[in-house]
Amino acid sequence: MKKNIQRIKKIHPYKIYHTETSGWFTMVNDASCPSGKRKIRRCSEERLWEALQEHYNKHLDNIRKETLRDIYQKWIVWKETPTNGDNIKRIQAAWKAYYLNEPLSREFLETPLASVTSLMLREWAESLLKKNYPVDKKKFSRMFSIVNQCYEYASDEDIHIVKENLWQKARKKINKGLITSTPCPADEEEVFTDEERRKIKSMVQEDLLRYRKQPTCAGLQILFLFETGLRIGECCGLKFSDIRNNRIFIRRQANNEGVREWTKSTAGYRDIPLTAEAQKILEQVKEYNSDHGFTAEWVFQSSNPKYDYRLSYNAADRKLRKLCSRMDTVRKSPHKCRKTCISILLDCPDINNRTVQRFAGHQDLSTTFAYYSFERRTKEEQALAIGKALAL
Repeated sequence: MKKNIQRIKKIHPYKIYHTETSGWFTMVNDASCPSGKRKIRRCSEERLWEALQEHYNKHLDNIRKETLRDIYQKWIVWKETPTNGDNIKRIQAAWKAYYLNEPLSREFLETPLASVTSLMLREWAESLLKKNYPVDKKKFSRMFSIVNQCYEYASDEDIHIVKENLWQKARKKINKGLITSTPCPADEEEVFTDEERRKIKSMVQEDLLRYRKQPTCAGLQILFLFETGLRIGECCGLKFSDIRNNRIFIRRQANNEGVREWTKSTAGYRDIPLTAEAQKILEQVKEYNSDHGFTAEWVFQSSNPKYDYRLSYNAADRKLRKLCSRMDTVRKSPHKCRKTCISILLDCPDINNRTVQRFAGHQDLSTTFAYYSFERRTKEEQALAIGKALAL
């Protein structure tokens, strides 16, 4: 009894009061009351703690019955913020695919989380891995980050639904043979060579002359991405007012659903210099907008009111894939233009790596090196360089 009361003294958040007329009293959380709180009063301090013990025992009994399904509903509400809508959508899609609509997860979802064992968790995870094989690290995270974060939430000392994150224990014992390693992507699939960039530039300029009446500047947007390394969403949300003193100030991102007045992360808020070539491209864009009667505030515009007269989020992707087909090279997305730009900067001995990190808008330098540093030379050029380096 004394041990239980000592534990309750640690978790009880409200102050204990005492007066001669009212005795000993305090507040407890109670959702049935309009204020969300209820007063408990007793004639002695000992009786008050006994009443609090009874209250918390009932509360803990209800908590012990909560399943992962119950906790997920609370956790997803807690996790949602005004700026992470896309991430919430991805989480909800994974929840439906691997939990809610997955027969293998039914027993797990119906079992109170406090009754789930490490063995049950491991067997459930391994059954999912076998069903969805092959599973690399990225897919593994997509499948099981929900259960991990729900356990973190439930084991928080203020929530205390479970004592610890049992998933972390179970994960260590999962058969590693069920998790495949992702091969390093080929450089030619991730970046453009200098020769490919030159060909793309030439084809874009040719198309602007050939299709003068076609109201799209997707080709110019592709060339701009090569010069600035912007994310496609940042480029679609770019306004002329964001360009001052030959620098771009990135403050928002856009897709086909609308404009969001924030960047992917805090590091995304940045300003970068405009190269001489980027300035030329912007002049072409202004001329293009004028020729087609575009008067919106966006840099890259269209005649489509559905996107608030912004260029479609997918326009550059469609254009770039066509250009790649014409060059008979690997089809790449606009994000590969960003990777190409950053790879070029990393190769330059006159530019500090931290400068490249800030230019890219990355939180960590490790991200810049791990995912944006690729070989841009052809295999023949690489062979010549290797031979020269090893020559005696």
